[in-house]
Amino acid sequence: MRRALALAVLLAALSAQANVPMQPLGEGTLLPTRVEGVRGERYILADEIGILESAGVTPSDWESGRDGARVAFLAPLDPFVWDRDFLRALYDFDYVWEVYVPAAKRRWGYYVLPILYGDRLVGRIEPRIDRRAGVLRVLDVWWEAGFCPTEVDSFADAFTEALEALARFAEVPRIVLPRAARHRPLMASVRGRLGRDGRIRS
Repeated sequence: MRRALALAVLLAALSAQANVPMQPLGEGTLLPTRVEGVRGERYILADEIGILESAGVTPSDWESGRDGARVAFLAPLDPFVWDRDFLRALYDFDYVWEVYVPAAKRRWGYYVLPILYGDRLVGRIEPRIDRRAGVLRVLDVWWEAGFCPTEVDSFADAFTEALEALARFAEVPRIVLPRAARHRPLMASVRGRLGRDGRIRS
């Protein structure tokens, strides 16, 4: 959870306007800042300002597909996605956790997670853990406009690694992928990286 929060803080700080001075609040544990294109103030941890300054990167340096960008499936209550308005303003990503939405009114699915790739929210995934059968089932995947997973050389590797990490977390040995025609090119690549019958690699 702390890693996700640190990532959110890093993204906010890297996007902050350089000419806005940061003054400590209260006991000096928080620093207010403004994020370009987002209304209102945001806050970063004063203790982590050194980490941000030493990173020495800008958003243009830290893009999906560069420097081994990784995939993460963000939990609905992850600090990175708490502020839905902020997420919409900064990433143009409209996320609603539909677990409490009646089935007939759901746009995506019961338990759909945002897909973070490098510094971009590139899609959504609906995983289902079936411990009795010992599998992680991927019910569906949706990609954001402008992102094609098969056009990014490193994405299939990163996506496979994220699926395997989720399967290990759930303590299931196999992954079952969707077979819909629209998923076929990427899922064929993922299957080729997994073990026999979708087994996760050790």
